[in-house]
Amino acid sequence: METKAKRLTKYSTIGLGAMLVMAFVLVQPTMQQANAVGIEGLPSYDDCGDRDLSDIEDPISMNTVKNKDIVKTIHAEKEVFDCHLTQGNLKVIVDLTTYLEVYENITSQEVIETNAISTTCIKDALTATVIDCESKHISTSPVFVGSECREAVPGPSHTQEMNTVTKGKIAKTVEAQKEVFYCTPSGILKKVDIVLFTEIYEDLNTQTTTSVQFLSARCVVLAYDGAEGDLQDASVESCIFSEIEN
Repeated sequence: METKAKRLTKYSTIGLGAMLVMAFVLVQPTMQQANAVGIEGLPSYDDCGDRDLSDIEDPISMNTVKNKDIVKTIHAEKEVFDCHLTQGNLKVIVDLTTYLEVYENITSQEVIETNAISTTCIKDALTATVIDCESKHISTSPVFVGSECREAVPGPSHTQEMNTVTKGKIAKTVEAQKEVFYCTPSGILKKVDIVLFTEIYEDLNTQTTTSVQFLSARCVVLAYDGAEGDLQDASVESCIFSEIEN
């Protein structure tokens, strides 16, 4: 009798375990779907203040690659803001990075396309965690900044980047310089970033410069629109590329 009781207890335990495992498997999809609700899009934040540019040692990076005739240059800059979540007023760190892309034909020596995108990541400093990140294409529409802008002093500590690629006897050098301005239209703080690209084409056989071209990118960042503002703080409003005649 004792042996039979032990067997019954053993098999009952196995059956209960199997039912628990089956229940867990059946519930899992529902749990995953429930956890996925609300994770799309950044949580709302506002009341931001940008940190001093000198706080970031080297916020700018750039590289250039070539595929056959097409040369792509990508210029990136990171900015850091201290903001607050709209819900709960939790203080968070907002990392905003702007990417400028320039596509050129090394043979025809002309710009064929430009793009600008931004990425935003929100971090909780108290728990050292990343809350969420998102990317978006930046508008190319003009944005009003007023007529009382001032140059940022000090500006970024490393403002210049340069790369060179070659195809046959042609060498193409792209050099970029960055300058920052602060504008305050109607009490709103906007940061205007101007990146000036200088494109130099050379003939390596004759060691002569064949062409020098200029391209500017002007990006407007809304830093702060007031504690009760309706606009999105710490966001890139616009990036406009313009070719400048030599």
